[in-house]
Amino acid sequence: MTRRSTGAAALAAAVAAAFAAPAAFAINEMFARDAPITRMTQEDFDIAGAVMRKALDEGEQGHAYPWSNPATSASGTVTPLASFTREGMRCRGAAFSITTRGETSRSEWNLCRTPQGWKVAEGR
Repeated sequence: MTRRSTGAAALAAAVAAAFAAPAAFAINEMFARDAPITRMTQEDFDIAGAVMRKALDEGEQGHAYPWSNPATSASGTVTPLASFTREGMRCRGAAFSITTRGETSRSEWNLCRTPQGWKVAEGR
């Protein structure tokens, strides 16, 4: 696996976790066959991931940053929340929404910036 595809796979996993269902149901919903996250294409993940990184790195707290893929009609938002430090890492809460095929899923997660990029720390 190339460095680029490894990074893309890691980003897809982070975005998938971040875009999964509400925190209380995250584990069950993440693996549900019909959850909106399961219908995202690689292109959807790429578009959403770019917005997620920019929003978490530079975004204003409470401002929703939208993403959409006209080719698949998938869309969503990333809303950065409060920043904090954990074990020396810059962390931030974030609210996510994703819509595919007319169904929307919402969740909130805490993410921390590691040398490999933003990683999900926990559901909120």
